[in-house]
Amino acid sequence: MGYAGHDERRERILTAAAGVLAESGMERLSVRAVAEAAEVGMGTLRHYFPNQKSLHQALIAKLVDNEIEDFEIRDHRLSAADRLERCMLQFVPTTEESAHLLDVWFGMYRAGLDPAGAPFAREFLETSAARSRERIRAWLDILAEEGHLDPSEIRTRALELSSVITGVCLEMITPGSEMTVDDVTGIVRRAARAIPREG
Repeated sequence: MGYAGHDERRERILTAAAGVLAESGMERLSVRAVAEAAEVGMGTLRHYFPNQKSLHQALIAKLVDNEIEDFEIRDHRLSAADRLERCMLQFVPTTEESAHLLDVWFGMYRAGLDPAGAPFAREFLETSAARSRERIRAWLDILAEEGHLDPSEIRTRALELSSVITGVCLEMITPGSEMTVDDVTGIVRRAARAIPREG
């Protein structure tokens, strides 16, 4: 099988893993379940993903990369604040999808932080959060290269933006919270716009 076939089979396994995750949740995301869903043997799956952690990391990268785009981060017709705001708002669910996405987000955190939970749930949460922070850092790197941010501030600013997203999502799922999707959008918008300096 040529390289293209290799990539196609790997992608089929990752697509099957995403399906298992969506249908059955993180608790059921095992190598065996993914192999069955992808209709490949365990040996074939292990060829592409030697262990469960490597499968999870590849799946998370696929999910984050498919959902989070760089948009116009390099479009100099827009202000640096506009570009960063557009990128950051991808982390905010729309009104139509908010209930489902917040359930998924909370499920990922609940499973990942449960001391009695499966070890891969913690790895999944850790890798997902790290991948999201990497995307934010990449956007800030671009803005720093353009002179809109001091490079020494990138790490701290990425953590700030990541914390804002986590905080507003947690507030949205808190029983009795008054937080709406519009509130979240405004908070994230202000946080993103406060970082770049125009110049």
